[in-house]
Amino acid sequence: MNSAAEVVAVGSPRFTLHTLGWRAFQDLCVAVLREVWGQSVQAFADSNDGGRDGAFYGTWQSPTDPSGVRDIPPGPFVLQCKHTKKADATLAPSELEDEFDKVSALVDRGLCGTYVLLTNARVTGTSEEEIRRRLRTSGVAHPLVLDGQWLSDMIATHRGLRMFVPRVYGLGDLSQILDERAYTQASVLMASAPEQVATFVVTGAYRKAARALRDHGFVLLLGNPAVGKSVIALMLAISAADNWGCAAIKARTSEELVQRWNPHEGDQFFWLDDAFGAVRHEERLTHAWARDLPHVMSAVKNGARVVMTSRSYIYNEARPLLKTYAYPRLHEPHVTVDVTDLTREERQQILYNHLAAGDQPQDVRAQMKPHLEAASDAAPFLWCGGVWRRGPAAAASADAPQHGLHR
Repeated sequence: MNSAAEVVAVGSPRFTLHTLGWRAFQDLCVAVLREVWGQSVQAFADSNDGGRDGAFYGTWQSPTDPSGVRDIPPGPFVLQCKHTKKADATLAPSELEDEFDKVSALVDRGLCGTYVLLTNARVTGTSEEEIRRRLRTSGVAHPLVLDGQWLSDMIATHRGLRMFVPRVYGLGDLSQILDERAYTQASVLMASAPEQVATFVVTGAYRKAARALRDHGFVLLLGNPAVGKSVIALMLAISAADNWGCAAIKARTSEELVQRWNPHEGDQFFWLDDAFGAVRHEERLTHAWARDLPHVMSAVKNGARVVMTSRSYIYNEARPLLKTYAYPRLHEPHVTVDVTDLTREERQQILYNHLAAGDQPQDVRAQMKPHLEAASDAAPFLWCGGVWRRGPAAAASADAPQHGLHR
């Protein structure tokens, strides 16, 4: 894992951003605006974006962080991402000819006042000057060019960014950005499931779960088998080790959580899979939770963080026995996350990541290609660890592949 990063200066690691897919890189760039600069931003679809991977409308609020960008005039702001899969590539102005043409049209339509170009490639001082000059010539009032090292610095210095783009934990030398205990915790967790880390896609469900854990210290992940509940819990555990120095404890029951909760150690992360039964509802587990919930909520109130998972049909049977009216954290919408709530683009990205990380021969991938769109539309859409598999509805489709897509 340590070999994945090149240290270019003391305390300045370079993450291997070229190993990300294009969409994952765009997600990282959007997260920078949201988490580092504190701006809301709209991401656009992969095609027909008109020269805009993202946009922001409104008045730019200057960030308080010294590493942020200041003195940017009112927008609208256009975000454009340039990703290369070549390590140590250098971006040349000639590679942006199409973008310069699009920028003029955006300015004429009143859609671009500030243009932010983000790339994982290197950018020389001469190239940056030329790119900024061309953008100004196209009518951009404030052009900004940020390269791969700037992005690596943002990853290294902003824990909140890493929490909402957890793929970056697998792209660099963790010892450069985490303290000793967090490094040990994250290393062990990542070593236990390298495929999940490498193919993870930040979905709306994950972002909601991360916000719930950050803001409320508690999240309940619901969904059918093999839809990614445990994968999200794993990424939250890694993020908790980084953001709060949490010691991760994978408890099996509510009794074990209570026993291992230390009131004198606020930074504990408890992860409980199948809290109310693995295959069917087990009333003894639910009754134990009803009994222990006051202790669990006290732990959360005192700084512990708890992630629980359950199959939806099991939780629906357990819920009436939990007296949720007495424990509002269990039924507030913002701490209960349906993991199966995926957009079409998210399903496609999950499928792409697993194929890209797989070892299928090229001829097999060629046979799969005509069926991938139907596969991503399968209902239900299931994957398990490093393996994607079709739901029953997909098996009935004549256009769907008649086998799973294995790594």
